[in-house]
Amino acid sequence: MKIKLFVSFVFLLAIVISSIIVWEVVSHHFGDDAIHIAFVGPLSGEDEVKGKSMKQALEMYVDHANEQRDANQQKIVLDFHDDENKPETAYKMAQEIVESKAVAVIGHRRSDCSIRGGEIYKDHILAITPTSTQTEITRKNKWYFRTFYDNEMQARFLAKYAKRFLLQQHNTVSIIYLDTIYGEELADIFEKTSIALNVKVKHKWKLTNDASKREGDVKRIVTDLKEKSANAGLIFLATQSNGGEKLIKQIREAKIENQLIAPDSYANIQDNFKDYPKEKKTPGYYTDGIYVASFIVDLFSQAANDFNARYQEKYEKDLPGAAFYTVDAAILIIEIIQQIKPKGQQELLSSYRKRLRDSLAQVNKKEEPIEGLTGPNFFDEYGDISKPISIGVYRNSHLISAPLQLSYDDDTKYRTVVYTGVQFNEIEISQHGKNIGKENIPDFYLWFRFMEEDGGVIKPQDVEFINAVSHFKLGVPYIKETIEGQTYLRYRIKGKSFKEYIPLRSKTGIHTEHAFFNTQHIFGVNFRHNHLDKDELIYVSDILGTSFKTTEQSEWQKLKNQKLISLNHWKIDKIHFFQNITERETFGHPKYFEKKATFSTFNANVWIKHSDLFYHEIISHQFASEFLIFTAIITLLLFMVSYAERFLRYLWFVQAIFAFLLLISLEIFLDHVREETYVEYTYTDIETLRAFVTITFDILWWLIPAILLDVAVRRFLWMPLEEKTGRPVPGLMRFLISFIIYSLACFGIIAFVFERPITSLLATGGLLTAVFGLAIRTNLSNIFSGIALSIERSFRVGDWVKIGSDEGQVVDMNWRVTNIQTRGKHILSIPNSKVSSSNIHNFSYPDNQYWLKCTVYIDPKYDPRKIEEILIRAVLFVKKDVMTDVKPVILFNGIITNAKSVILLDNIKESNVNSLVVSYAVFFKTENYKYKGRVLKNVWQSIWIHLSQAGVLIPAKQHHQDEIRRTTASTPTQLEEDVLTKGHLQNMIGI
Repeated sequence: MKIKLFVSFVFLLAIVISSIIVWEVVSHHFGDDAIHIAFVGPLSGEDEVKGKSMKQALEMYVDHANEQRDANQQKIVLDFHDDENKPETAYKMAQEIVESKAVAVIGHRRSDCSIRGGEIYKDHILAITPTSTQTEITRKNKWYFRTFYDNEMQARFLAKYAKRFLLQQHNTVSIIYLDTIYGEELADIFEKTSIALNVKVKHKWKLTNDASKREGDVKRIVTDLKEKSANAGLIFLATQSNGGEKLIKQIREAKIENQLIAPDSYANIQDNFKDYPKEKKTPGYYTDGIYVASFIVDLFSQAANDFNARYQEKYEKDLPGAAFYTVDAAILIIEIIQQIKPKGQQELLSSYRKRLRDSLAQVNKKEEPIEGLTGPNFFDEYGDISKPISIGVYRNSHLISAPLQLSYDDDTKYRTVVYTGVQFNEIEISQHGKNIGKENIPDFYLWFRFMEEDGGVIKPQDVEFINAVSHFKLGVPYIKETIEGQTYLRYRIKGKSFKEYIPLRSKTGIHTEHAFFNTQHIFGVNFRHNHLDKDELIYVSDILGTSFKTTEQSEWQKLKNQKLISLNHWKIDKIHFFQNITERETFGHPKYFEKKATFSTFNANVWIKHSDLFYHEIISHQFASEFLIFTAIITLLLFMVSYAERFLRYLWFVQAIFAFLLLISLEIFLDHVREETYVEYTYTDIETLRAFVTITFDILWWLIPAILLDVAVRRFLWMPLEEKTGRPVPGLMRFLISFIIYSLACFGIIAFVFERPITSLLATGGLLTAVFGLAIRTNLSNIFSGIALSIERSFRVGDWVKIGSDEGQVVDMNWRVTNIQTRGKHILSIPNSKVSSSNIHNFSYPDNQYWLKCTVYIDPKYDPRKIEEILIRAVLFVKKDVMTDVKPVILFNGIITNAKSVILLDNIKESNVNSLVVSYAVFFKTENYKYKGRVLKNVWQSIWIHLSQAGVLIPAKQHHQDEIRRTTASTPTQLEEDVLTKGHLQNMIGI
């Protein structure tokens, strides 16, 4: 048995190892066919932090893209190159990239590096820069594209914004610019645009690019600016952030109060001041009030918000704006890679690179963009991205959207930013069994903070709650105040029902959710303005009012959030506040004849997740199909092997583990398929799919354990019983146990899956069980008794037994009766219930040896010592059946009176003898109870002969016939007297 188990273990181990090897070989094969994309940027040196954040963001997105790819899509591999933000190093890195397997390159960070590297990329490889803004990068190179605004677009926008909103008293601006191509171009375009807008450019200061001289140069500029600040007007900072940090620090410490405005390079510059004492004491001391053109965190879409949250969770910091544009570059490249397929292995890399570049150039229509984290991406004729610019302003060390923004389509118009906040107090969620209701009743505060220009009235509270069960309007606010030109409104909403929010999968593939399984739910509120579209009003998350309450790093907030809901096995995962853009019907409104009716929506979502379904998060979707195939193969092999060899029954435990793994992998695989198959699902479609799939798997989670339990009963109960007894278990017993197991599973499915009452079913089932039990109670009693006898092993087939008063040899044992063959050669069937309740004497256990007793009556006149010697010698004289190596035992049984006769062996002779006789019990050991009669006969004959030869007479004691008893097998402690009459002797020897 041990050898078989060892061989089986080795066999199964070989299967597992072989499967792993095959899996690795297949993975390696696909790995060789991977598509390489290069990233080049400052991974060391002055801008190392920003370069690494771009690298980390790329890795996160590409890992996600590889997880979500299907079997027909190739794996994406990133190759990283460090240009140290140095043009000559960038040139060398560009040469390496062109000679590598890369089909496209993302980089560089600085314009001078992109220009130098572009000399190599031109006509050889597609390149996209996410941060380099110099205009000529794309204008002079058709192989270079840009996902960010160029210098011309930024400078023009900032000049127009300053003219429209910031130049209040003096129509004057001044410029501080860095002595680089980047700084000079920004300054030149800003100056020309300002002049065209009738704005006077009063002063211009040049900041050296030499790091060793920069500190002195900054001091010189700030000193001059302080003297001329009264007429300098607004200050445009056309510099990089590395020089801008020292510039801002000295401007603030010099108490210069001129308005500052800057390009995107100043986004996230607040991180450079966090260790300064004044900044620690007063957050925003250095940066507050600076306007910056950038991708603002409160303008994040749902996809950007989710990606940033994942980055926060992994790296414990916010993702900088440049990294979002870096990810957009990857999204564009990967989208095009998935659209065009290599023309077999024979296609040259150069040919594939050109087709990739040409396909990306075709993404040039506003109506057919590629959705990214920063919005829809499409290029103009120069390869520059065409999307509106937003401007932010620093407040309390946060870069938030400026309260007024230039309109997307017409920069002569503006749109109002409404800072919006939600604070949940409680969320009442209905729950039926384990299923969460599709509606919730939140209790929450809602507030708006906004600025109106020129007496305009926007009424941001005139909203439509998109996910409200029934339409309602906000009433009168219980707080309304106007402070420093900003209006503040606060409401409290209670008792209103809202639908669960189901996020539909976006084309970016960034946002993922388990649409089929109840692993998570999203509750909250979503609304948009009733009349004003996104070009007139935009809702943004009030970071200043809620940031400390929404940060996912706050343990305090996690504990507080848990009090929002009170559901068993569910917990708050995260709370997201974000704005998004949605379309609505135009209803024939003339202003939407030439454009879509797109509105800004505000979303306050509370994500809850099921704590028991954690494996959906643990097991990566990247290996969904491989994991399913692996578990399916191993599960099938395990069941095949165990059915082929009965001794492998203990593999049930491994089978059970893999059965559950198979079910889990199938769940995850279906989620993977759902996410990979992009379809514009409606809310109803998802609900129908979720209902069907979840019910199916909920049923399987009941049936699989029932099947495994049924198999376990067969392997660990029935099979051992069959092996022990040598006969099959009755079908009735098998059916009864299986029926109970599957009935309980069905009751569980009805009660917990379909949420139906089972009281009537239990009552009916109880009645049927009672009727069925009464009908077969006798058989059941016999069967259970048979099981008990088989387990106890009181006797076996072939044993000589005495059951109650019945004696014989066991010839058969089944689940109803025990059959014994008596000495009369007939079969006696005894019900097992009677056998189990009777005294059982087994003469064949623990071995085939036992003691027999023979009673001899002797005249008391003979010497007892002599009599004992004669009896022992007589017993040992019998060689056959008697165990001569065990000395017989002679016991004095007492004196019997009124003896009147002597019994001889062949006949009876009566004579007057003394009225007293002595009874001796003779015990001797023999074997094989079958020959009890023969051995008693032989022993008695030997005793008679030896007594006769010694001249000893054997008196007889008279008894009535009904007093005669048979001699039985016994031990010396179980003495039994036998009357030596002729009839009794005949019974004793089995005649």
